[in-house]
Amino acid sequence: MASKNNTAGSSSSDQARERARQIADRQSRRSNGKPVGLIAAVIALLVIIALIIGVVVWQNNRARIPDAGPVPASANQYGGITVTKDGIVQNSSDVQERDLSQEPEPAATADTSKTPPGVVDQDQAASNGKPVQVVIFQDFECVHCADFEKQNADAIKRAVDAGDVQVEYRNLNFLDRATRDQYSSRAANAAYVVAEQVDSDQYMEFAQELFSHQGTGGLSNQQIADIANKHGANVTAGQLGENTYRPMVNVMSRESINNGVAGTPTIFIDGKRYEEGNFQDALKKAVDEKK
Repeated sequence: MASKNNTAGSSSSDQARERARQIADRQSRRSNGKPVGLIAAVIALLVIIALIIGVVVWQNNRARIPDAGPVPASANQYGGITVTKDGIVQNSSDVQERDLSQEPEPAATADTSKTPPGVVDQDQAASNGKPVQVVIFQDFECVHCADFEKQNADAIKRAVDAGDVQVEYRNLNFLDRATRDQYSSRAANAAYVVAEQVDSDQYMEFAQELFSHQGTGGLSNQQIADIANKHGANVTAGQLGENTYRPMVNVMSRESINNGVAGTPTIFIDGKRYEEGNFQDALKKAVDEKK
């Protein structure tokens, strides 16, 4: 009887061990199978989502432009880059910083009877003994500005080189929404950086080449830097990405709207708003009247 009991006990133990082995085997297969794989995939997806959210937040924080910022050395207090036969005027601003919060919200429609600050009074211009002042409000994403540049840039350059004209460029951001990454503002910011480093001819050639890419959806900071360096600057994409002068671009753009600039290009020749006719004829007339 004892032998039978031992045999039965042994059989039961064997069965228990077999059941345990089977359970362990199932657990092992489960660990190496789809359930754990699915969990791992979900975890990986969550990690990727977290990384994407982190990058987006970082980019948004980086792209957030403060209201206040420095006036570029290459600009006057109104944001204009003044190009002369002797070079680009530097350190001419009466203030070191401009603040967007100090500029009123623009009206729905610009009052084009106004003259923007810094534009010479046309009655005084005739006898001020200075070269003709041309002020061009433009946007690097503006097709009409690109057309104007293509038609008139060489004539303007000749007039500047001759000492007959000083041209002031105010690069606005009216068309930021036309591109996915605020190209108008980025290009205007880059223009300030470049104008701090190069001469008049190099700056105008840089601007001409930027305009030659108008309508392509905007250039990257690296592409802008490559063009800048081609024309005598020493600029990196990282430097442009710091957006140092973006506050100034915002201030200048709002100030322009508040003072009669309804669109781009808007041009003043010795204080008189140029609106129709051949630009080069109008420019020549203004130059001749001062001789």
